[in-house]
Amino acid sequence: GELPLFVQTKLLRTLQEGTVMRLGGHREVRVDVRLVAATNRDLRTAVARGSFREDLFYRLNVIPIILPSLAERRGDIPDLVASFLSHANQANGTNVSLTGRAVAFLVR
Repeated sequence: GELPLFVQTKLLRTLQEGTVMRLGGHREVRVDVRLVAATNRDLRTAVARGSFREDLFYRLNVIPIILPSLAERRGDIPDLVASFLSHANQANGTNVSLTGRAVAFLVR
């Protein structure tokens, strides 16, 4: 969503043709890539404004996954807190936990 137009052109060319030119290279190199792209921007609006290439948008928009913000899915917060704490505890050899009241505060 934030790529300059000239970079969007290069990315689109690579996706369509399956080739890249190495920096300082003199010949194209074939590549076989799959691309996963994410943005917090409304790309349809950016396309309408002319700040995002329409052809690149449709090339990237093959399987769109719309993920609402965490503010819109507060019910996920307790599970996320538990997961992050578990990971941190394992990585640091600790046993930190939060009270129910602390988790409720984070949900709010």
